[in-house]
Parts: sequence; structure tokens; C-alpha cells
Amino acid sequence: MLPVRRIAAVTAGLIGAGAVFGAIAGGFSVAFCMVITETFTLGSVVGGFVFGSVLGFLLGAITAPVLAWLLLRHVALGRMFVGCALGTTIGAVVGWITATSGVGPYNSLLSAFIGCVVAAIILRHRARRLEA
Repeated sequence: MLPVRRIAAVTAGLIGAGAVFGAIAGGFSVAFCMVITETFTLGSVVGGFVFGSVLGFLLGAITAPVLAWLLLRHVALGRMFVGCALGTTIGAVVGWITATSGVGPYNSLLSAFIGCVVAAIILRHRARRLEA
């Protein structure tokens, strides 16, 4: 069994890295969605990037340690963060595009979370297949 200090240190690192990758994914997702749906000015894209980064920061800080400890223990950390960030971004864009009027940000946030979890499941499946 791992010492408690080591577990706490790894979890703190996962929280920090998840927050950074989540902020990047969230910011780019919202900015990209604003550009492709033509609802932007330069100021609004920057505001959207900041808004998406804050939401991504929070979502990444929470989901990264949970997914890493529960699903992705045998996946390399770099692969985990890049894969989950990519899944988050794709999920957010799909959620934004498919949203009905008035629920865009909420649908996009839920879709971003679902995209992250789907990416984690795919990464876990690939890691298991490579081990066998």
C-alpha cells in the first residue's frame, strides 16, 4: 500500500494538471464555438475564452484525480491528460452545436464532461488491450 503522503502528493499533482488542461480545453472550446457559430467580436471571444477556462479549470480539477485513480491507473499521465482534454473539447463543441436555443452553455458543459468520460473509457480499453 502506498504511503498516505505519496497518495496526497500524486492527487495534488493530478488536481493541478487537471485544472491546467481543463482550463486550456474549456477556453479553446468556447472560443472555437463562438467563432464557428458566428456569435463573436474580438472582445466576446476573449470573454468566452476566459469563461470557458474558468469552467474547464473547475471541471478538470475535479475530474482528473477521480478518473486517474478509478479508471486510468495503467494509462500514462501525458496520454491521459491529452486524451481527456481532446475528448472534453470535442464533447463541448458537439454540445454547443446541437444545443437548442437558450441552453447552449449548460448543454455544452454536460457534453464536455461526457466527452471526457468517454475519452477516459477509450483510453482504459486501449491500455487493457495492450496489456493482454
